[in-house]
Amino acid sequence: MLFPLDEPAANPQLLVAAREALGLTQAELADRLSKLSGSSAKTNQSYVSRVEKGTLPLAVDRLQQFAAALESTPEFLIAEAKLWSLGEGCLYHRNRRSTKASTLRRLHAQINLVRLYLARLADASGTPLPTFAVSPTRVEGVVGPQTVAAQLRAQLGLADGAITSVTAVAERLGALVVPMPLGGREVDATSLHPPGEPPVFVVNTDAPIDRQRFTLTHELGHCVCTPGAGADAEEMAQAFAAEFLAPRALIYPDLTASAVTPARLLQLKAKWRISAAAVLRRSADLAVITDSRYRTISAQISALGWRTEEPDPLPAETPQLVPAIVRAAVQATGSVEAAASAAGTTPARLRSLFGDAVTDENSSRTGND
Repeated sequence: MLFPLDEPAANPQLLVAAREALGLTQAELADRLSKLSGSSAKTNQSYVSRVEKGTLPLAVDRLQQFAAALESTPEFLIAEAKLWSLGEGCLYHRNRRSTKASTLRRLHAQINLVRLYLARLADASGTPLPTFAVSPTRVEGVVGPQTVAAQLRAQLGLADGAITSVTAVAERLGALVVPMPLGGREVDATSLHPPGEPPVFVVNTDAPIDRQRFTLTHELGHCVCTPGAGADAEEMAQAFAAEFLAPRALIYPDLTASAVTPARLLQLKAKWRISAAAVLRRSADLAVITDSRYRTISAQISALGWRTEEPDPLPAETPQLVPAIVRAAVQATGSVEAAASAAGTTPARLRSLFGDAVTDENSSRTGND
């Protein structure tokens, strides 16, 4: 690994993000560094802290150890890069109230790194990232998220009825969809949409498909709607998703055609390709059933175990854009190892993020999945 004579300065933000994306504490990273150094002098947490704050420069050999411990390349850790945090208005997540802060830090680090990896892979293949085709609409006054949802369906020329693939819709607009397991159900998804870049949606594959579809639409809502003064961004995205997937004018006749029961919810789930729980919530929001009836049916489906997994799962959706970017980089660079290096990570990490099939040289050359 060649560097200029002057020792390169590591990017503190990237050091922290690479560590948090792996779910490591500073002490755990220190342990990894101690094992890699092979010397009797043990690396301590205080040393890692000073390096991450930028107050202690790294010699080339130590930079290489940090890269190995963080499953990164040295070049990646010294790169100039902007990382985004939740308070900056372009990073969102759909999670439970009980979600731990450490889980959110890891997820935010992961999506920031995924964004950087994809940009570097696109650059390696000479293929530009897509341009997001929608300017956000400010939601306030008479313009609600339902209005934005109706306008977007019309803009896309979507037929009445259920949307076959939410993933295909998001990609058609220029979004990058990355499904991956997130180690449980604390967080369903996160999205990152920096100015001038395509949004990146990381969707938790540990969740059922019907919830993944609604969650992806929810994250899309954050990108096409801007909350007005005093508006709640999460409620706005939720209302957008409900209207986009099951427009009031279209689903209302179905909801009123017969009594809302658990069996009826499954029938409408199959038709509208949203969860039975979402159909039930739509029934309440559109005043088809009373709040009391909503609570009664909610208790019934909970007793049936539907809160964990509903019957009649929907078919999985497969992204096309991100796999195409990764495969193009593998083909352009000649190998998974070279593509991973261009991205700034290891082959194993690249495969864990984007899948073995995506990073297989044979599939990249033949174009097969």
